Parts: sequence; structure tokens; C-alpha cells
Amino acid sequence: MFSRFTPKFSFIACIAGAILLPLSTASKAQGFPNAPVTIVNPYPAGGGADNVARFFAILLSKEWGQTVIVENRAGAGTTIAAAHVARSKPDGYTLLLSATQHAIAPLLFKKLPYDYLTNLAPITTLSFSPLVLVTPVNSEFRTLDQLMAGLKQKGNKMNFGSSGLASLPHLSGVMLNQSLGTQATHIPYQGTAPAVNAVLGSSIDFLFADMSALPLVQSGKVRALAITSENRADSISQIPTLAETFPGFIVTSWVGLEAPAGTPKAVIDQIYSSVAKVMKLPATTKFFTDSARDMKVLTPEEFGRFKDSEVKRYEKLVKDAQLNLTEN
Repeated sequence: MFSRFTPKFSFIACIAGAILLPLSTASKAQGFPNAPVTIVNPYPAGGGADNVARFFAILLSKEWGQTVIVENRAGAGTTIAAAHVARSKPDGYTLLLSATQHAIAPLLFKKLPYDYLTNLAPITTLSFSPLVLVTPVNSEFRTLDQLMAGLKQKGNKMNFGSSGLASLPHLSGVMLNQSLGTQATHIPYQGTAPAVNAVLGSSIDFLFADMSALPLVQSGKVRALAITSENRADSISQIPTLAETFPGFIVTSWVGLEAPAGTPKAVIDQIYSSVAKVMKLPATTKFFTDSARDMKVLTPEEFGRFKDSEVKRYEKLVKDAQLNLTEN
């Protein structure tokens, strides 16, 4: 029941412990970190990605005995933050909170001052979470079946919002149109907050929102029809997945850590090991459970392959849908 689901982001301090590394790796990374580490967040403060970044900043600060700072550098479809980190000193002290949008950004901009696949070194993933398909609380569409019937009947007279052109909510709406053979009209907004406000004000028919919208679902201010994960989330198991109706309809909003290309492997491995360690803390388990996120730590090599697959996946989606996303 939604009444039982109360997201509480618990920032409980944990007891720092020594990081167990092979002697060869430990000697090469000796002294890291011996100064503050900065995680550059490509989104504004207060959002879902920011919550994840600040949660791990606290845990890693305790683990390392060094301050870990979250610096928000929002703008230009996450590319400002990525460009800043890509040209930073490759020593592990400036990290990027990379996200799904970084795999999409090359489709939006003709020229970027960095190459996402070669100028940033993957370290590990932190969080995977679905989007939630929501409608206004007073909408006639109270179930996914009703929404699909409405889309087929009304065509482009129906619309869906997003947090911006080529954002994950936009591409999720495109996927729904493709799955149904419908043409709902896309209405982009300047960020998540105004898109959610459009649902609250009944200005749009539906929105694929990030999981920060769950408190609105819980309070009855918007209606959740489905989520985009492969399986139902334990804490909100009453919400069906789109994959139950459309096998393979899985959209994941992920965040991870990356460093400038050229960062020593020993440093990357040490950061990965530290993240893997704090992932096992009870406070971390609670944070992920309460926020309906999935805990999945990929190794640097696995993350690299995953990045490549995500770029190719969204390239294919945009090509198949014949979307013109280029802004400059």
C-alpha cells in the first residue's frame, strides 16, 4: 500500500574501515585520497541524482577520512559537467556523476568538447532506477490499458511531457508511441519540476517521471500506471511494469562514477573497491529500498561495456523513430 511507503533518505554516518586491497594495487595507489575529492553532478541540487551523489559522498568521506564534495554543474543536457571532468587532471580527485543522459547527449549535439566513450574512464555504477508513468489524478485514464486505448483512439490529440528534448522521459514516450503505433504529441519542459507541475495541473496527459515523483503518487496527487523496470519494485509492488504488457520495454535511469581518461588504474580500482564496500552497509540497503532504486555495482570493465551498449541503444531508438534531436 502506498500508505506504507514513505521515502526517507537516511544519511546515517557509518564507521570507517580500512580498504582491503592487494598489496601491489595498494602500493601504487598509496596516499589516495590525501585531499578532498569532488563529485561533479550534472544536475541541479535537490533532485534524485543529487540525493544519490550526496548519500555516497557522506559514506565515502567516512571511508576515506577525507571530505567528498558534491559540486553541481547543471546545464546543456549534462554536457557542461562532463566536459569539465574530461579536461580535469586525471588523478581521481575530480569525478563525474555520470548518468543515462550522458549516453544520449551525443544525439543532441553535433559537436561536443569531449568524447563520452574515450575521454571519461568508467569506475562503477551507483544506482539504477525505473521511471514511473503517471497521469493527472483527475484523468480519465486510470490504468495502463485505458491509457493505451485512449492513445489509439485520439492519436496526436493526446500529449505527453518530458524534462526536455532527448531526455529519458522524452525517449520513453517515444518508445510507448512506437510500441502502440500511436502519435502522442511531445511537449518538452525545462526540467523535471515543471514537467511534474504540468501533470499536477492537468496540462498534459501523461509523463514518464523519475522516482522523485513517488511521494506525489503516495499522497494521491498523481496516479501511477506503470514503471519501466524489468521487475516490480518490492516497496511499490502494486505498480505493474510496462514490460508485463510490452516485453523488453525497460528504461533505466542510472548513475555512476567516472574519472578523466588517463586516471591510474590503481586509483580507479581503489575507488571502485570503496564503493563496493559501502554498498554493503545497512544504511545503504535502507536508502535503496526506501527510494525504490536497484543496487548494482558494475566493475570498471563491466561499466565500460554497459556505456557502449547504452549509446548504441539510444542511437538505434532515435534512428528508428526518425527523430531530429540536434540542437547545435
